[in-house]
Amino acid sequence: MRFGTIFLISVLLAKIAVLYQHEYGLRLISQYENLMLVSSSLTFFWVAAISNTLIPYYNNAIEEQKGTILFNTFTLLLLFSIVAAIVVAAMGFLHDRDKNLFQMFALVVLLNTPTYIADYIFYLKGKYKSLIIWGGITFGAQVLLLCLPLYFKQSLNLAINLLLVLALVKFNYTIILLMKYGTISVQKRITVDFMKKATPVMFSILLAGSMEYINSYIVDFNFSDEQFAMYRYGARELPIFLILANSLSNVYSGEIAKLMQEGKLAEGLSRLKNSSRKLMRWLFPSTIALMFLSPYMFKYAYNYELVNGYKIFNIYLLLIISRMVYPQTVIMGIMKSRIFYLISSNYLIIYCLLSFWFVSLFGLNGIAYATVVSYIIEKIMLAIYCKMQGIHYKEYTPVVEHLVYSVLTLLAYYATTLIEMPYLN
Repeated sequence: MRFGTIFLISVLLAKIAVLYQHEYGLRLISQYENLMLVSSSLTFFWVAAISNTLIPYYNNAIEEQKGTILFNTFTLLLLFSIVAAIVVAAMGFLHDRDKNLFQMFALVVLLNTPTYIADYIFYLKGKYKSLIIWGGITFGAQVLLLCLPLYFKQSLNLAINLLLVLALVKFNYTIILLMKYGTISVQKRITVDFMKKATPVMFSILLAGSMEYINSYIVDFNFSDEQFAMYRYGARELPIFLILANSLSNVYSGEIAKLMQEGKLAEGLSRLKNSSRKLMRWLFPSTIALMFLSPYMFKYAYNYELVNGYKIFNIYLLLIISRMVYPQTVIMGIMKSRIFYLISSNYLIIYCLLSFWFVSLFGLNGIAYATVVSYIIEKIMLAIYCKMQGIHYKEYTPVVEHLVYSVLTLLAYYATTLIEMPYLN
């Protein structure tokens, strides 16, 4: 729902922009994308690391400590959010025209980011229906409060103020959840031990994801608002694909951790393999279909000025090849996360080299190609480490299916670069 909301907002903003004069419509999209770029680049790595670590850490803990773990995790999220909010407000001085927007959005970051733990409280407590209801209400409200004022030609400032009200409501409800399911006690030992487990993951995600944001900043400062908007709209995966892959990884890191405690590691790996096989059978064919449909999606969902973003989008669809392999899930499950330091450092170096090289060869598309190739190399390195731990690639991956689907996907992408799609102009 979270990723779907981001995708839906991008579609609605493109449609709303048509209501304005051409120049201001694209300026509106650029303003919002700048806010999201700055805030997400400051929060993505530690939010993901803390959240991903929480599931196996919680499942490994004794029952008496679980409530304290939830509250201490919330405290960590809040402390990081304070720092991020200060930086977002300071970044407003680099965008003098939008200084007030950045300062207001800093409060949204401060109040909204710690509420991510609410999702995990519902999940860890088995409140799956409540999780769906919570997501439906909060993300539905986010879409309405942002897009309705803009549709009626009100200012982006008003929309951000309404998002701030939503963030305050979510923050208060998260506190209520913690009072019900958590233990209001800050324990230094648990916090330090948790951060020892989370920090390598944080470092890994920071390095793996930093180039995506650096590339966006490069486009922002060197190209027009229109080109920046087109790049941002194209340089994203389809939300449902990403969330399904990430959710499977998060769930099975906890499953593997729990089964390993019971001496059933092989069973955990087999479950991961079977679930990833089922996901492949749905996601790979959908990816191939989307490669041929994406030009029309961009034409009708967005504006004419953004339609060429489908070329970048199609390249990012190739990430499904590496997404469907889960050595990082195994490593998280067996609590060997320190290896992420080494592998992520190598990943960043490879990414930088490929980005500069591919940009000179393929232009703006080269950034996307570098992302796809780098992710594949990273997964190979992680799989090698799993093998060093005595866990073979074929134990958690349906090798033949993955190879066949990957080849078909690459062939489909190549076909889209050769075929001129009818009725596109």
